[in-house]
Amino acid sequence: MRYILIISSRSNPKMLASLDDALNYLQQHDPDLRNKLEMRYTEYGGHAADLAVELSEQFGDKITIVACGGDGTVHEIANALAFRKTPMVCLPFGTGNDYVKTIIPDRKKWDLIHFFANLEKVKIKDIDLIKIDSYDVMGGHIKNWSGYMNNVASIGLDTEVQAQAKATVLSNDTPFNRKTAYIKAAVKSLFGNRGHNFKFELELEDGSRYVSSKSRYTLISICNARYYGGGFCPAPDADISDGVADICAIDDVNIFKALRLIVLYRLGKHPGNEGIHMFRATSGVITSTDPSLQLMGNYDGEDFYGQRVRFEVHHKALKLGFFPEGGWNTL
Repeated sequence: MRYILIISSRSNPKMLASLDDALNYLQQHDPDLRNKLEMRYTEYGGHAADLAVELSEQFGDKITIVACGGDGTVHEIANALAFRKTPMVCLPFGTGNDYVKTIIPDRKKWDLIHFFANLEKVKIKDIDLIKIDSYDVMGGHIKNWSGYMNNVASIGLDTEVQAQAKATVLSNDTPFNRKTAYIKAAVKSLFGNRGHNFKFELELEDGSRYVSSKSRYTLISICNARYYGGGFCPAPDADISDGVADICAIDDVNIFKALRLIVLYRLGKHPGNEGIHMFRATSGVITSTDPSLQLMGNYDGEDFYGQRVRFEVHHKALKLGFFPEGGWNTL
Protein backbone atom coordinates (compact mmCIF):
# COMPACT_ATOMS: atom_id res chain seq x y z
CA MET A 1 0.00 0.00 0.00
CA ARG A 2 1.23 3.50 -0.86
CA TYR A 3 0.41 6.40 1.42
CA ILE A 4 0.10 9.84 -0.14
CA LEU A 5 0.21 12.69 2.36
CA ILE A 6 -1.75 15.78 1.36
CA ILE A 7 -0.22 18.47 3.51
CA SER A 8 -1.85 21.83 4.11
CA SER A 9 0.55 24.66 3.32
CA ARG A 10 -1.21 26.60 6.10
CA SER A 11 -0.09 24.12 8.75
CA ASN A 12 1.80 25.40 11.76
CA PRO A 13 5.52 25.68 10.86
CA LYS A 14 6.34 23.70 14.01
CA MET A 15 4.16 20.84 12.77
CA LEU A 16 5.86 20.92 9.37
CA ALA A 17 9.24 20.80 11.10
CA SER A 18 8.02 17.87 13.21
CA LEU A 19 6.97 16.13 10.00
CA ASP A 20 10.48 16.50 8.59
CA ASP A 21 11.91 15.08 11.83
CA ALA A 22 9.53 12.12 11.73
CA LEU A 23 10.35 11.35 8.10
CA ASN A 24 14.08 11.49 8.88
CA TYR A 25 13.48 9.10 11.77
CA LEU A 26 11.67 6.69 9.46
CA GLN A 27 14.46 6.89 6.90
CA GLN A 28 16.86 5.66 9.55
CA HIS A 29 14.69 3.15 11.41
CA ASP A 30 12.09 1.94 8.87
CA PRO A 31 13.24 2.78 5.33
CA ASP A 32 10.69 0.38 3.80
CA LEU A 33 7.80 2.37 5.26
CA ARG A 34 9.46 5.66 4.37
CA ASN A 35 9.64 4.56 0.74
CA LYS A 36 5.87 3.98 0.75
CA LEU A 37 5.19 7.63 1.68
CA GLU A 38 4.75 10.44 -0.83
CA MET A 39 4.16 14.12 -0.04
CA ARG A 40 1.90 16.58 -1.86
CA TYR A 41 1.64 20.14 -0.56
CA THR A 42 -1.39 22.34 -1.18
CA GLU A 43 -0.81 25.49 -3.23
CA TYR A 44 -4.20 27.23 -3.22
CA GLY A 45 -7.65 27.10 -1.65
CA GLY A 46 -9.42 23.88 -2.60
CA HIS A 47 -6.18 22.22 -3.75
CA ALA A 48 -6.49 19.42 -1.18
CA ALA A 49 -9.79 18.36 -2.75
CA ASP A 50 -8.38 18.62 -6.28
CA LEU A 51 -5.40 16.46 -5.34
CA ALA A 52 -7.63 13.86 -3.64
CA VAL A 53 -9.89 13.54 -6.69
CA GLU A 54 -6.94 13.30 -9.07
CA LEU A 55 -5.18 10.66 -6.98
CA SER A 56 -8.35 8.65 -6.37
CA GLU A 57 -9.20 8.53 -10.07
CA GLN A 58 -5.67 7.46 -10.92
CA PHE A 59 -5.03 4.87 -8.19
CA GLY A 60 -8.40 3.93 -6.63
CA ASP A 61 -8.00 1.62 -3.63
CA LYS A 62 -4.30 1.03 -4.32
CA ILE A 63 -3.43 4.04 -2.15
CA THR A 64 -4.44 5.62 1.13
CA ILE A 65 -4.67 9.40 1.27
CA VAL A 66 -3.41 10.89 4.52
CA ALA A 67 -4.98 14.25 5.37
CA CYS A 68 -2.31 16.35 7.10
CA GLY A 69 -3.96 19.52 8.33
CA GLY A 70 -6.78 20.80 10.48
CA ASP A 71 -10.54 20.37 10.22
CA GLY A 72 -10.68 22.33 6.97
CA THR A 73 -8.26 19.99 5.21
CA VAL A 74 -10.12 16.92 6.51
CA HIS A 75 -13.42 18.42 5.29
CA GLU A 76 -12.02 19.11 1.81
CA ILE A 77 -10.62 15.62 1.37
CA ALA A 78 -13.68 13.90 2.85
CA ASN A 79 -15.89 15.71 0.31
CA ALA A 80 -13.55 14.73 -2.51
CA LEU A 81 -13.46 11.05 -1.52
CA ALA A 82 -17.18 10.63 -0.77
CA PHE A 83 -18.46 7.38 -2.35
CA ARG A 84 -15.02 6.56 -3.79
CA LYS A 85 -12.88 3.48 -3.19
CA THR A 86 -9.88 5.41 -1.90
CA PRO A 87 -9.63 5.48 1.92
CA MET A 88 -8.37 8.41 3.96
CA VAL A 89 -6.51 8.70 7.25
CA CYS A 90 -6.30 11.85 9.40
CA LEU A 91 -3.10 13.22 10.91
CA PRO A 92 -3.86 16.19 13.20
CA PHE A 93 -1.81 19.17 12.01
CA GLY A 94 -4.27 21.95 12.86
CA THR A 95 -4.96 23.93 16.02
CA GLY A 96 -8.44 22.65 16.87
CA ASN A 97 -8.53 19.23 15.22
CA ASP A 98 -12.10 18.78 16.45
CA TYR A 99 -12.92 15.85 14.18
CA VAL A 100 -9.86 13.94 15.33
CA LYS A 101 -11.10 14.25 18.92
CA THR A 102 -13.87 11.81 17.96
CA ILE A 103 -11.84 9.29 15.95
CA ILE A 104 -8.65 9.35 18.08
CA PRO A 105 -9.83 9.99 21.66
CA ASP A 106 -6.32 9.58 23.13
CA ARG A 107 -4.71 11.78 20.44
CA LYS A 108 -2.76 13.85 22.99
CA LYS A 109 -0.61 10.82 23.78
CA TRP A 110 0.46 10.43 20.15
CA ASP A 111 3.22 12.14 18.23
CA LEU A 112 3.93 11.90 14.49
CA ILE A 113 6.36 9.01 14.88
CA HIS A 114 3.65 7.03 16.69
CA PHE A 115 1.20 7.74 13.87
CA PHE A 116 3.64 6.64 11.18
CA ALA A 117 4.67 3.55 13.15
CA ASN A 118 1.01 2.47 13.25
CA LEU A 119 0.09 3.49 9.71
CA GLU A 120 0.15 -0.06 8.36
CA LYS A 121 -2.02 -1.22 11.29
CA VAL A 122 -4.86 1.15 10.40
CA LYS A 123 -8.27 -0.50 10.00
CA ILE A 124 -10.47 0.90 7.24
CA LYS A 125 -14.15 1.32 8.10
CA ASP A 126 -17.10 2.82 6.25
CA ILE A 127 -18.37 5.93 8.01
CA ASP A 128 -21.23 8.36 7.45
CA LEU A 129 -21.31 11.77 5.83
CA ILE A 130 -24.16 14.28 6.03
CA LYS A 131 -25.26 16.17 2.91
CA ILE A 132 -26.15 19.82 3.43
CA ASP A 133 -28.29 21.47 0.73
CA SER A 134 -29.11 25.18 0.81
CA TYR A 135 -32.06 26.80 -1.01
CA ASP A 136 -32.93 30.42 -1.68
CA VAL A 137 -36.27 32.13 -1.01
CA MET A 138 -37.59 30.98 -4.41
CA GLY A 139 -36.65 27.35 -3.71
CA GLY A 140 -33.60 27.33 -5.97
CA HIS A 141 -30.71 25.09 -4.97
CA ILE A 142 -27.55 27.01 -4.00
CA LYS A 143 -24.72 24.74 -5.14
CA ASN A 144 -21.88 26.85 -3.74
CA TRP A 145 -23.35 26.63 -0.24
CA SER A 146 -24.09 22.90 -0.34
CA GLY A 147 -21.87 19.87 0.24
CA TYR A 148 -21.00 16.94 2.46
CA MET A 149 -19.89 17.34 6.04
CA ASN A 150 -18.02 14.86 8.17
CA ASN A 151 -18.23 16.63 11.52
CA VAL A 152 -20.83 19.20 12.70
CA ALA A 153 -23.15 21.74 11.07
CA SER A 154 -24.80 24.52 13.03
CA ILE A 155 -27.21 27.39 12.56
CA GLY A 156 -27.76 30.25 14.99
CA LEU A 157 -25.66 31.69 17.79
CA ASP A 158 -22.68 29.40 17.36
CA THR A 159 -22.41 30.32 13.68
CA GLU A 160 -22.20 33.97 14.65
CA VAL A 161 -19.57 32.99 17.20
CA GLN A 162 -17.63 31.11 14.52
CA ALA A 163 -17.69 34.17 12.26
CA GLN A 164 -16.41 36.42 15.06
CA ALA A 165 -13.72 33.90 15.96
CA LYS A 166 -12.54 33.77 12.33
CA ALA A 167 -12.37 37.55 12.21
CA THR A 168 -10.28 37.57 15.40
CA VAL A 169 -7.79 35.09 13.97
CA LEU A 170 -7.59 36.89 10.63
CA SER A 171 -6.85 40.18 12.36
CA ASN A 172 -4.11 38.67 14.55
CA ASP A 173 -3.18 35.10 13.63
CA THR A 174 -1.30 33.83 16.67
CA PRO A 175 -1.40 30.37 18.31
CA PHE A 176 -3.00 31.93 21.41
CA ASN A 177 -5.75 33.60 19.39
CA ARG A 178 -6.43 30.39 17.46
CA LYS A 179 -6.90 28.48 20.71
CA THR A 180 -9.03 31.09 22.49
CA ALA A 181 -10.90 32.91 19.71
CA TYR A 182 -14.01 30.69 19.86
CA ILE A 183 -14.58 30.84 23.61
CA LYS A 184 -14.00 34.64 23.70
CA ALA A 185 -16.41 35.14 20.81
CA ALA A 186 -18.98 32.88 22.49
CA VAL A 187 -18.95 34.91 25.71
CA LYS A 188 -19.26 38.17 23.75
CA SER A 189 -22.18 36.88 21.65
CA LEU A 190 -24.10 35.72 24.70
CA PHE A 191 -24.64 39.33 25.69
CA GLY A 192 -25.96 40.24 22.24
CA ASN A 193 -28.94 38.94 20.27
CA ARG A 194 -29.06 35.25 21.15
CA GLY A 195 -32.37 34.37 19.47
CA HIS A 196 -32.69 33.33 15.81
CA ASN A 197 -35.87 32.96 13.80
CA PHE A 198 -36.21 29.49 12.36
CA LYS A 199 -38.27 26.33 12.61
CA PHE A 200 -37.29 22.76 11.86
CA GLU A 201 -38.74 19.43 10.86
CA LEU A 202 -36.95 16.10 11.40
CA GLU A 203 -37.32 12.54 10.19
CA LEU A 204 -36.40 10.62 13.30
CA GLU A 205 -34.49 7.36 13.60
CA ASP A 206 -37.68 5.34 14.10
CA GLY A 207 -39.29 6.78 10.95
CA SER A 208 -41.59 9.20 12.77
CA ARG A 209 -41.60 12.93 12.07
CA TYR A 210 -41.00 15.77 14.51
CA VAL A 211 -42.07 19.37 13.85
CA SER A 212 -40.73 22.12 16.08
CA SER A 213 -43.30 23.87 18.22
CA LYS A 214 -41.48 27.21 18.32
CA SER A 215 -40.15 29.63 15.73
CA ARG A 216 -37.22 31.12 17.65
CA TYR A 217 -34.18 29.28 19.00
CA THR A 218 -30.67 30.06 20.16
CA LEU A 219 -29.14 27.45 17.85
CA ILE A 220 -29.47 24.05 16.26
CA SER A 221 -26.54 21.71 15.60
CA ILE A 222 -26.53 18.69 13.28
CA CYS A 223 -23.82 16.31 14.40
CA ASN A 224 -22.09 13.41 12.74
CA ALA A 225 -19.18 13.55 15.20
CA ARG A 226 -18.93 14.94 18.72
CA TYR A 227 -16.82 18.10 18.83
CA TYR A 228 -16.53 21.44 17.06
CA GLY A 229 -15.60 25.07 17.67
CA GLY A 230 -12.35 24.36 19.49
CA GLY A 231 -13.67 21.59 21.74
CA PHE A 232 -17.39 22.27 22.28
CA CYS A 233 -19.30 18.98 22.55
CA PRO A 234 -22.90 19.29 21.27
CA ALA A 235 -23.34 15.53 20.78
CA PRO A 236 -21.47 13.50 23.42
CA ASP A 237 -22.97 10.21 22.20
CA ALA A 238 -22.57 10.75 18.44
CA ASP A 239 -21.34 7.80 16.38
CA ILE A 240 -19.96 8.50 12.89
CA SER A 241 -21.02 5.11 11.55
CA ASP A 242 -24.54 4.56 12.94
CA GLY A 243 -26.47 6.09 10.02
CA VAL A 244 -28.04 8.76 12.23
CA ALA A 245 -27.34 12.43 13.00
CA ASP A 246 -27.47 13.66 16.59
CA ILE A 247 -29.43 16.93 16.73
CA CYS A 248 -29.24 19.52 19.49
CA ALA A 249 -31.68 22.45 19.54
CA ILE A 250 -31.49 25.10 22.26
CA ASP A 251 -34.43 27.35 23.11
CA ASP A 252 -34.18 31.13 23.05
CA VAL A 253 -33.16 31.48 26.70
CA ASN A 254 -32.34 34.45 28.94
CA ILE A 255 -28.77 35.50 29.65
CA PHE A 256 -28.59 33.70 32.99
CA LYS A 257 -29.62 30.36 31.53
CA ALA A 258 -27.41 30.96 28.50
CA LEU A 259 -24.29 31.44 30.61
CA ARG A 260 -24.92 28.18 32.42
CA LEU A 261 -25.81 26.25 29.27
CA ILE A 262 -22.73 27.33 27.34
CA VAL A 263 -20.52 25.78 30.02
CA LEU A 264 -22.51 22.55 29.92
CA TYR A 265 -22.57 22.63 26.11
CA ARG A 266 -18.80 22.87 25.97
CA LEU A 267 -18.41 19.90 28.33
CA GLY A 268 -21.09 17.78 26.65
CA LYS A 269 -23.21 17.77 29.81
CA HIS A 270 -26.17 19.74 28.46
CA PRO A 271 -28.54 16.87 27.46
CA GLY A 272 -31.46 16.61 29.86
CA ASN A 273 -31.32 20.25 30.95
CA GLU A 274 -34.25 22.62 30.57
CA GLY A 275 -34.24 24.34 27.20
CA ILE A 276 -32.19 21.58 25.52
CA HIS A 277 -33.81 19.29 22.94
CA MET A 278 -31.89 16.26 21.66
CA PHE A 279 -32.97 14.13 18.69
CA ARG A 280 -31.63 11.34 16.50
CA ALA A 281 -32.61 11.92 12.90
CA THR A 282 -31.81 10.67 9.41
CA SER A 283 -32.85 13.87 7.63
CA GLY A 284 -34.46 17.21 8.25
CA VAL A 285 -35.21 20.74 7.10
CA ILE A 286 -34.48 24.04 8.86
CA THR A 287 -36.40 27.04 7.52
CA SER A 288 -36.06 30.75 8.27
CA THR A 289 -39.31 32.18 9.63
CA ASP A 290 -38.32 35.63 8.39
CA PRO A 291 -38.71 35.80 4.58
CA SER A 292 -36.31 38.76 4.44
CA LEU A 293 -33.53 37.04 6.38
CA GLN A 294 -31.43 34.09 5.27
CA LEU A 295 -30.15 31.51 7.71
CA MET A 296 -26.42 31.71 8.36
CA GLY A 297 -24.86 28.34 8.99
CA ASN A 298 -21.52 26.62 9.27
CA TYR A 299 -20.44 23.08 8.53
CA ASP A 300 -16.96 21.78 9.31
CA GLY A 301 -15.81 25.39 9.55
CA GLU A 302 -17.26 26.42 6.16
CA ASP A 303 -19.94 29.12 6.07
CA PHE A 304 -23.21 28.70 4.17
CA TYR A 305 -26.44 30.65 3.75
CA GLY A 306 -29.97 29.84 2.71
CA GLN A 307 -33.64 30.52 3.29
CA ARG A 308 -34.09 26.80 3.78
CA VAL A 309 -31.48 24.16 4.60
CA ARG A 310 -31.96 20.43 4.21
CA PHE A 311 -29.71 17.72 5.62
CA GLU A 312 -29.60 13.98 5.04
CA VAL A 313 -27.35 11.28 6.48
CA HIS A 314 -25.53 9.17 3.88
CA HIS A 315 -24.62 5.89 5.55
CA LYS A 316 -21.21 4.35 4.79
CA ALA A 317 -20.26 7.16 2.41
CA LEU A 318 -16.54 7.41 3.20
CA LYS A 319 -13.74 4.94 3.84
CA LEU A 320 -11.84 6.15 6.90
CA GLY A 321 -8.78 4.67 8.56
CA PHE A 322 -8.71 4.16 12.34
CA PHE A 323 -5.46 3.85 14.25
CA PRO A 324 -5.23 1.00 16.78
CA GLU A 325 -6.25 1.91 20.30
CA GLY A 326 -3.19 2.48 22.44
CA GLY A 327 -0.94 2.59 19.38
CA TRP A 328 0.99 5.49 20.92
CA ASN A 329 2.48 2.96 23.34
CA THR A 330 3.90 0.59 20.71
CA LEU A 331 7.40 2.04 20.24
